[in-house]
Amino acid sequence: MFVLGFSVDVLARVLSKLLDHGIRFVVIGDTVVQLALKQRVLGGDVDLFVIEPSIVVDEDRFIKLAEDEGWLYSSTDAGTPKIIARYGDREVPLEFYENIFDVYVPLEIIERAGSISIGGVRIRLIKPEEYLVLKARQGVDLDKVSQYIKRLGRKVDRKLVEKTIKLFPLDEQKLIENRLRSAGLRI
Repeated sequence: MFVLGFSVDVLARVLSKLLDHGIRFVVIGDTVVQLALKQRVLGGDVDLFVIEPSIVVDEDRFIKLAEDEGWLYSSTDAGTPKIIARYGDREVPLEFYENIFDVYVPLEIIERAGSISIGGVRIRLIKPEEYLVLKARQGVDLDKVSQYIKRLGRKVDRKLVEKTIKLFPLDEQKLIENRLRSAGLRI
């Protein structure tokens, strides 16, 4: 039987396996905010923007990785690879993305991603403010975005939010701003 949620150390072990298999990625999902809030138990999917190899051209590498590690392989709603990584009695759902189909993350966000060490493993991740903008653009889970904004409080760099919004087409910027305002962010 598998337990819901996973520790930062379990996440580190799983992401280390990806690196061992030559997968280069940036964490782009709400895991970014959970880590910024210093949560010790994480939950939900771990969304990864894959730098290399391509999730479309080299999908076989992701399938082989799952087979080699005894993990489950499937697809996300967007049709990209999804792996349920098992470590002990924990499951870590990994969703892999790149700029294809309906997924778009400005390369400036990926290029300026920072890195941190978790459990002795160095990983790259975007900033929480960038996650908030990406989620607002997507228009889903705005209740979760609102909760994150409340929990982050004054730690939210509004100038970075505004700078990130400007990376999107002009016709989308107002929509993103409105969604963030409705979620409680003063910008």
